Amino acid sequence: MPSSARDRTTAALPPPSGSSEPDELGRVTRLAAYGVIRRDDAVLLCRISPAYPAAGMWTLPGGGIEFGEAPDVAALREVEEETGLVARIIGAPTILSHTGVWHRPHPVRYHHVRFVYPMEIVGGSERIEVDGSTDACGWFSPEALADLPVVGLVSLALGLPVRDGEDDARETTPP
Repeated sequence: MPSSARDRTTAALPPPSGSSEPDELGRVTRLAAYGVIRRDDAVLLCRISPAYPAAGMWTLPGGGIEFGEAPDVAALREVEEETGLVARIIGAPTILSHTGVWHRPHPVRYHHVRFVYPMEIVGGSERIEVDGSTDACGWFSPEALADLPVVGLVSLALGLPVRDGEDDARETTPP
């Protein structure tokens, strides 16, 4: 990577404590991949299961990237796992990156990097995920989204204003 690209990338992420000094919190980096799938003016979303943080909120179909798994493969796998639908990627991903602190059960600083791919459905049939991180999926019009409890990822990926209580993640572009 050219040094100018590396400098831009690291400059976008301030040290978690606001300085270069180490802090007492642990740190974790989480990589995840998601799909933005539209049907007419509606977008496909999944509801987060009760056993997971943000239970009851709606999010894009997607989730964690397994060790050694490519982000595009992870996004397609997650869409099928959570919705029963088979998708195809139709464009380059948007990469969202942010840092913060998870307050469960011991505070941990995190760096969350999410690859968000535009997709279209090419097969499968809708079903709900059993014993997974989501418990419902559905298609929502822009009007329905206005009153739907969504995670910040949805607002960021769809270009909507981030509402109070949602992630304050910022969008970054790859170097």
